[in-house]
Amino acid sequence: MREKLRRYDTDDGVGMVTVIGLSSVIAIVVAITVSMAVNSLASSRRHVQFESAMATAESGLDSVLGYIQAASDEGLIYASPDGCDARWTWSSSTSPTAKEELAWVRAEIADMPDSCMVNAGQGEFISFRTRNAAGSLMPVVYSVGWSPSRYANERAERIVKSEYMFSPYRPSQAILTESTLYFSGSVTVDLTADASSDSADVHTNGDLTMNTQSLQVTGNVTSSGTNDIADTCPNNKISGTCTSDAPPVRIPTISARAVYRTASDTMPQSWYDLCPDGTVRAPDLSGLIPCSSTTILAQTTPYRGWTLVNGGTVDATWEFTPVVGTDYPGTYYAYQAHIQLNKGAGNNNVATLTAIAEAKPNGDPTDVARCFKSGGNIDWKNTTIVNHLPGLIFLGDGTIYASAGDDVREGVIAAGDNLQISTSSNELNGSLVSSNICPTAGTNDVQGITINFGTSSEVPLGSMIRTTQWLELSGN
Repeated sequence: MREKLRRYDTDDGVGMVTVIGLSSVIAIVVAITVSMAVNSLASSRRHVQFESAMATAESGLDSVLGYIQAASDEGLIYASPDGCDARWTWSSSTSPTAKEELAWVRAEIADMPDSCMVNAGQGEFISFRTRNAAGSLMPVVYSVGWSPSRYANERAERIVKSEYMFSPYRPSQAILTESTLYFSGSVTVDLTADASSDSADVHTNGDLTMNTQSLQVTGNVTSSGTNDIADTCPNNKISGTCTSDAPPVRIPTISARAVYRTASDTMPQSWYDLCPDGTVRAPDLSGLIPCSSTTILAQTTPYRGWTLVNGGTVDATWEFTPVVGTDYPGTYYAYQAHIQLNKGAGNNNVATLTAIAEAKPNGDPTDVARCFKSGGNIDWKNTTIVNHLPGLIFLGDGTIYASAGDDVREGVIAAGDNLQISTSSNELNGSLVSSNICPTAGTNDVQGITINFGTSSEVPLGSMIRTTQWLELSGN
């Protein structure tokens, strides 16, 4: 009996040791698992912060580049606010090493007040356009992003840099509008024989509606809103796809004054300011303000086929009537007035010109539909037009009307408000674009035209920023 009890006591001891051992092993495993989980969570948090800091820094870059583009569209130059800018310490002939550049950015940021900092939701950033050692603005933007915040105990920091340049607008669509595009009759959109593209696309950032079965397009027909012919293409008339809810396409700034600032000095000998007082003047090459030049080319009209009618009223219009056998090549800029292009006597009128009409803001307080502006419309009634200014045929701050049976070539017809194209089987070698600046001006109505699209010409509709370099500064 004693031997049995002794044996049981021994077994109990072994069991106790086994239980304790297993418990220790389990405790170690649990501890290791918890430690790994904690480390994993910490690593995951650091990774999220690292990526968020990059996204925040990129938001800073986009912000400054957006300011630079917006200023350029208005003919201005953007500079970072005082105290939130920086100046390179290197001469134009010297480039810093990666380590020097990183140290310079951090030092400049450290000296900037907190008012320069922007909360981007997932983090904070400071971004700025830099100047060179002489104080001139450079096409370089820096941005520092922090996540979750600049002063958090545990934070991630990313520093990025972008270099950029401005390049002229080059059309990518045969028809491009900001608001509703309505095809009320037959329209053909094709490619020119020398087109550098294989597709003559149609796009609107609004809705696309139709009252015709005679739309023929060598390309895609897309809209960012609704599309009456969505999911019905390709077919025997439209070679590409037809989709709705497509991403919006950036439309260049359509502004007569912006073109004046960028193009009037490129060919001053053949640029004519058509002024409200009935005079015709040379372009103002110093201040770049229409009708401010003291060089008066004509005190009275008609002059080179142009005559001012209804002068001094909200309906002031410069009318062009060509003379058979006479071609008055030039770019004609109607300052705060409409333009009307008539057909002259005979059947073989061809005019080499670019017509630009600037509107007068708040020029007509009664015209709610045009956002109270006067002037700025172009009405092409007849006459075959060949562009004079490279890439541009007509540009009006208001509406472009077309009821002609003649042809135009080669370039863009651009409307600040909307397009009203109702022609009689005429042809355009180029493209149509409308920015619908005045939301009450109405839809874009196109019918009776054949558009032969080519993408070779650049257009002075306001230059667009192109990023030439993007990199993260790491000091290596």
